[in-house]
Amino acid sequence: MAREIQEPTANTGLGTTAAMVAVVFWGMGNVLVKYIRLPGLTLAFYRLAIGSVLYWLILRATGGHLSRKALLIAAPGGIAFGLDMTLFFVSLKHTSVSDASVITALQPALVFLVAGRLFGEHLSARMIGWTAVAVLGVVIAVVGSASGAGRTLFGDAAATASLFAWSYYFVASKQARRQQSALEYQVAMTVVATAIIAPFALVRPGDLAVPDVATMGWVLVMVLVPGGGHLLMNWAHRYSSISLVSTLTLGIPVIGVLGAAIILGEPVAGLQIVGMAIALVALALIVRRPPRVALPHGIAPPSG
Repeated sequence: MAREIQEPTANTGLGTTAAMVAVVFWGMGNVLVKYIRLPGLTLAFYRLAIGSVLYWLILRATGGHLSRKALLIAAPGGIAFGLDMTLFFVSLKHTSVSDASVITALQPALVFLVAGRLFGEHLSARMIGWTAVAVLGVVIAVVGSASGAGRTLFGDAAATASLFAWSYYFVASKQARRQQSALEYQVAMTVVATAIIAPFALVRPGDLAVPDVATMGWVLVMVLVPGGGHLLMNWAHRYSSISLVSTLTLGIPVIGVLGAAIILGEPVAGLQIVGMAIALVALALIVRRPPRVALPHGIAPPSG
């Protein structure tokens, strides 16, 4: 089912919208992680394992199949995603949430380094400037209520490694989408990520005990919400520049703070509100004038 797929000429409205919805889903996923009473790696394993089965069933129902070639194409993205989830959860055990969140929010800086060489994207000074402002806003929002307690060098190192894995996941996903549909890639990538995270989740005996029915219901919500966000973002990779969708991920901590305040009743400090406002304004200005991507003459945007 893998096939050569050409990329579109520029960011499209539907692509940008899909990426924005994915960011909202991921932000809400962070709230769900805090709400669901399961260890982080255990939750991640069940989410990926159930998601693999669910997305495979959908692929089969739509006439597709999971081939060895599809798994090989999706392997880089799946490995990166599995390592990102593992390293991020490990970092949360050894450093402050604010440190881990701020470090991983630097993803656009790494993506910008390869966006031109790998994908022919041209970043203007305006785009880079407003991205820097958005990063600053995220830092203010995350640190606004943080004490920094529990910070360790090992934890910060794990968060930094997670940053590199998270960044490469975006690069690998966009590259894979040249040959795979969004659904086919989602299935293959999730299968590989499940295999990567399983050994880490099995480290402690009893970690993978089957949750009760109510908890498993919330795990299914995780499959549909943040998992659905990955499907949307993978679809958007064909219709949006990687620099734009990477920058939009700066909205994840903002959505997480707002969601935690509304759903979990967590207080929001004044400094957090200032930071979120700065980040959202900067992101809105970036979306208003996204970077342009040109293809060789005669190549038309794909239809699926």
